[in-house]
Amino acid sequence: MTQTDTTLPIADPETEDTHYGIPVCHIGEDGDMLALGHPGTRRAFAAFNRHARVFVGIANLADDRTARLDDWYDRVTEEWVIFRKPDPEQGEDPDYEWVTEQVDASEPGAQPVTVLDVY
Repeated sequence: MTQTDTTLPIADPETEDTHYGIPVCHIGEDGDMLALGHPGTRRAFAAFNRHARVFVGIANLADDRTARLDDWYDRVTEEWVIFRKPDPEQGEDPDYEWVTEQVDASEPGAQPVTVLDVY
């Protein structure tokens, strides 16, 4: 069986920017964010917050200067994923640079990511 572009792992996925040494980007259409690596919740949140200010142009993730990390802490998760090209036959948007599949850390090609679910 040969692998197609949609099954080959992407080793160095493109992100929107890097803040505090952490590559970050938006994922999906709801404002969720992804950071490459497992820098810890506080550092990832700082990078996400900075990305909201710099890339989106809002005060912070909540667009509320009184928001606190405690309000968002449980929305940050560390995961392992494989990045690959989208597969339109599976209903994935072909305009995306990549999509992810959550996998076990032992899976070949698995990469650590930290995800912020804004809702």
